[in-house]
Amino acid sequence: MFKLGLRTVLSHRLRFALSLTAVVLGVAFVAGSLIFADTFSTAIRRNFAATTADVVVTPVSGLGGSAANLGDNNAKPPTLTADLATQIQNLPGVAATDPSLLLGGLQLLDKAGKPIDTYGVPTFGASWPRYAETATFQLVSGAPPWGNQQIALDSRTAKRTGYEVGDQVRVVTPTGTITARISGTITPGTSGLAAGAPLIAFDGASAQLLLLGEQGWTSIGVALKPDQDRDAVIQRIRELGGPGVHVRTGAQVTEDSETALDQAFGGMSAVLLLFAAIALFVSSFLIVNTFSMLVAQRSRELALLRAIGASRRQVTRTVLAEAIVIGLIGSTLGLLFGAGVAGVLQATFAELDLDVPTGSLQIGPGTIITSYVVGIGVTCAAAWPAARRAGRMSPVAAMRQEIALPPKAARTRVVFGLLLIGMAAVSYTSTIAARGLPAAVLIGLGGAMGLTGVVLAGPLIGRYAVQLLTLPFGRSTPALLGARNAQRNPRRTAATASALMISLALVSGLGVLAASAEASVDQGVREAIGTSDVLVSGDEGAPMSGKVAGIVAAVDGVAGVGRARAMTGQVDGQQIRVTGVDPAVLNGPIVTKVEQGSLDGLAGGSVVVTRPLARQFSLTPGKTITVVTESGRHNLKVATVIAANRQLNGVVVSLDTFGRIGGAGTDSVLYVDLDEGVTMEQVQQPLLQALADYPSVQVRDQVAYAEAERGPIDLMRNVVLMLLALAILIAVLGIVNTLALSVVERTREIGLLRAVGMERGQLRRMVQIESVTIALLGALLGAGLGVLFGSAIQTVMSEDGMAVRDIPELQILASVLIAAVVGVLAAAWPARRAARLDVLRAIGTE
Repeated sequence: MFKLGLRTVLSHRLRFALSLTAVVLGVAFVAGSLIFADTFSTAIRRNFAATTADVVVTPVSGLGGSAANLGDNNAKPPTLTADLATQIQNLPGVAATDPSLLLGGLQLLDKAGKPIDTYGVPTFGASWPRYAETATFQLVSGAPPWGNQQIALDSRTAKRTGYEVGDQVRVVTPTGTITARISGTITPGTSGLAAGAPLIAFDGASAQLLLLGEQGWTSIGVALKPDQDRDAVIQRIRELGGPGVHVRTGAQVTEDSETALDQAFGGMSAVLLLFAAIALFVSSFLIVNTFSMLVAQRSRELALLRAIGASRRQVTRTVLAEAIVIGLIGSTLGLLFGAGVAGVLQATFAELDLDVPTGSLQIGPGTIITSYVVGIGVTCAAAWPAARRAGRMSPVAAMRQEIALPPKAARTRVVFGLLLIGMAAVSYTSTIAARGLPAAVLIGLGGAMGLTGVVLAGPLIGRYAVQLLTLPFGRSTPALLGARNAQRNPRRTAATASALMISLALVSGLGVLAASAEASVDQGVREAIGTSDVLVSGDEGAPMSGKVAGIVAAVDGVAGVGRARAMTGQVDGQQIRVTGVDPAVLNGPIVTKVEQGSLDGLAGGSVVVTRPLARQFSLTPGKTITVVTESGRHNLKVATVIAANRQLNGVVVSLDTFGRIGGAGTDSVLYVDLDEGVTMEQVQQPLLQALADYPSVQVRDQVAYAEAERGPIDLMRNVVLMLLALAILIAVLGIVNTLALSVVERTREIGLLRAVGMERGQLRRMVQIESVTIALLGALLGAGLGVLFGSAIQTVMSEDGMAVRDIPELQILASVLIAAVVGVLAAAWPARRAARLDVLRAIGTE
């Protein structure tokens, strides 16, 4: 039976190629994601293999674990003192200690005076190590830096920017902008999130002055004397440092660093795998259709097998053997293409200077096994219903007609589909009144249930929908025959349309969410920013030096400057944003709607909370909220509850309180009021000239500020739509596949049509109408469901940053029109093949 299945595959090369394509694409995306993740992880471990000291001491963060503040928000990082390093040096078993400083938030300017583009990766500043044994980077060329007029730059960044040893460069640090000479080049860093990122090194004293503005170290590397009991030394250090220090071995630091990198970059692999799963799910419809049609076309062949003594089980095995062959070859090719996908991702990272760390592609046993399990498993699972029906087929019935789904099974399928649609509707109506992320998750699950229900009930829906969709094509013979062909097997038509429906549902739903998020940002900025004519902020939300506000205030035409600072905090284990403002900022520059209490308490050390946070933690004026920051736990009294506010999300405190609970002296946004009669155009150039030492600082009006706030949303939407394009491609292949096999199935019928006078052009039009009908059915169902559930998610998230619903009608209409065009293009090859069939041979086909 396996040999028979293999011979059947080889004798129908076209059907084999069409079925194979879906498997290859699905497996390639899965394999590519796994190979890229394994390559990245292996390179990280290789990079970490020779790093860190025997023991590493770091300060404990109030947010839990070892301090990990990297300068990407406005919190002061916990630090250790030089005295502690000296005390550890004097402990028995300790050979040497090396206090060091590592912080993010720097910017290197290129030769044109513009910040180099790091594509979202922070630029780090580090102190020069005392000992090679504890260093996380090494000197490549030149000499170590000395004084605040010298730096060392990692060799990768130096090569990309064209800088060499001896060149003068400008660097923006958290405390100001300096001009320094490159004294040497170093290897990229190999510590935590700084591994492979742009790295600038200073001597120890200069690093503290420029990065912190005060004395302190973020870690102490400890080298042990030979043959020392490491655990005993660690215990002595813990007793000396007390609960404020975290003591780890070099191996533990490596493991924690890998975990930190997984958290930072692992999400990308998860997204790729998610869309790989979507691609496989869509591919399964193509494979199910293919095998259903193959069994239908081979009904007489299979019936003859039964007639000459083949058992039901043997017939089933024959069909499954074909699936195994297709799955095996598809998995092999998919694995090879997956390596190509991973190579393209790696090359993209290298082009963006994000190949950190780098290494050869790693194709591990787990990836190989997963690829074959996925490819063969999905193919066999998709082929199983057709194989089972083939085994149950009556030889006499099969010789008379094609296989069809038994009426009872068809009714059960439709009833179950309608039941799922009803459950999705109940879930929708019961959840729509709720609010927050949990409600959005429930609606998402309801949407998946509804999509599944529509897929199962597709034959019933498609039977009537096809009649309506073919009305615009008129009552010509090609139109009537095209409609009849689409209606002939409603289950197959619905399955083909379902692949496109799922893809368009995702595209439309995400389109509604992205457009609503952008509209909400615009409205939030308009409503939250009142009297401010100009907003000054760092590029991509980076903190600005505290000196910037004074520079802006000194420019002619500026009436006043309001500061806002923000850092990450926690309330009851949940991450929140803590914002520090001048109290006067809430009376004009930022518009607030007080719902409970008064803003007067802000200056006295109390806090303001937004309504979503107050509702979540049952907060009212007079109650105490415990806010955890890098510096520890802080009990603060609630003075006011305000409506949800785009600029103030979470807990709001005065600038004095912000500094007291661990906030740094860098600003997030400056709200600038101008003198009466002065316009933005009049002060923009003087402001930019005054801020020449801070080229990354952006000076914008409200419209430009809102546009910049929408940037991450636009990027996310574009990435998601690019990934979903793969699923749409597979859906298009499904239409091509169905039509091509349908032409093969109807070869004799097409020959008869040509014999009675149908012209080739009419035949092509008939196939095109069938294709367009299938494409429109899937597109309209998908667009409608996507808009419905996207709108529902927006509704429940209306108080969590998505207050405005915006349905992108043009985008959705364009999707439907593109689907119609896709239907025409998908029919081109099958229609051409049908039109070129030899009439006599077609009529003689059995």
